[in-house]
Amino acid sequence: MHLFKTSGATFNSVIKNEMHAFINYPQNIKTGDLILVSKNQKDLAPSEKQIRYVMELKEIRGLRSGEIEKYWPGNEGRWNYLIICQNTKKLKKPLNLENAIGPVAAKKYKSVMTFKEIEHSDEIKILKFFEKET
Repeated sequence: MHLFKTSGATFNSVIKNEMHAFINYPQNIKTGDLILVSKNQKDLAPSEKQIRYVMELKEIRGLRSGEIEKYWPGNEGRWNYLIICQNTKKLKKPLNLENAIGPVAAKKYKSVMTFKEIEHSDEIKILKFFEKET
């Protein structure tokens, strides 16, 4: 499981197109991995939760020339890798990580700028949280 953060400006396109883009290649990730899509905290409305969608990784590849303009106009040259996802699901009960893993454990993900692998012990708690909320 991985946490992908996105700005408010790119969030809707990430969800709609089931794609995300990064400068660096995400590490320790493989096809089929679950991705928590998190909107940057500074872009949230007052009562909005950071994580409202989950996706499944389909493919990672280098960006093609001009491709980024189709999805995120004005960002050409900013990123190097396109992350293609599938099976995007809107969570019935959106969450902040603190809700699922507690405030102490969630601190290690606050400084994430783009992506981070979720530690196994936290992944178990998040999956249990999803089970309780469905």
